[in-house]
Amino acid sequence: MEKKYVYEAPFYFIEVVLVGILCAVVTVICLALAVFRPILSPGLLVFIAAVAFYQVWNTFISISNPETVTLSDSEISFSGFNRIHTYKINELSTFLVRPFPSSGKTYVRVGNHNIFKGRYWVPTKMFSDGKELFNQINELDYKLNPASLKSRARRVNSEYIKNKKRKK
Repeated sequence: MEKKYVYEAPFYFIEVVLVGILCAVVTVICLALAVFRPILSPGLLVFIAAVAFYQVWNTFISISNPETVTLSDSEISFSGFNRIHTYKINELSTFLVRPFPSSGKTYVRVGNHNIFKGRYWVPTKMFSDGKELFNQINELDYKLNPASLKSRARRVNSEYIKNKKRKK
């Protein structure tokens, strides 16, 4: 069964697209100021430009902030800006998830992640069926990494709760 989760349109435009555009403008302005009119230290302006460009790269080149996440039994896909990164689950060498439950964000590293693809920030609270998406991504992590410390802690905690309910 395939399920598509979509970043809510107004939030995606404001939080991803607009920020990417703003950072592109900041990159150009800082580089121009560093070369032609260094009102601040040129080194500082280049540093600010580099940080802003990193955000532009993550937004428009590597799709680190996907607009849609599609999950099925056999594949996971991240897409944005008319590009799709699809991974076959049974062929994954790496699937690492760093969940931030209080904010609903998840940082996912897939396959041979690098600066071009495989690194994704998924703010699940902003996606359709966000709680389900958060849980599905974490379940996939537990399934693919059963020996990880996080998976073992979850199993031990589940067994503890189950035994505690039995004793009552």
